[in-house]
Amino acid sequence: MESENKFKVCISCNRDESIIPLVAITFAQQPTWICTQCLPTLIHEPQHLVEKFKSMDIDNPVDRQID
Repeated sequence: MESENKFKVCISCNRDESIIPLVAITFAQQPTWICTQCLPTLIHEPQHLVEKFKSMDIDNPVDRQID
């Protein structure tokens, strides 16, 4: 019988919730998790996580004009 890891893991560093606090996020209607250590990277340098979020818009939303 195959054992599955029941812990949620950070999308960036793959550490699980037994090691570090995780924050729930959704992207493209898909729930995922990011740890508190990787969250600043998502906020300030999202281009470093583009491989994790295939269709992520890495432009800063503050720089975009909202019509």
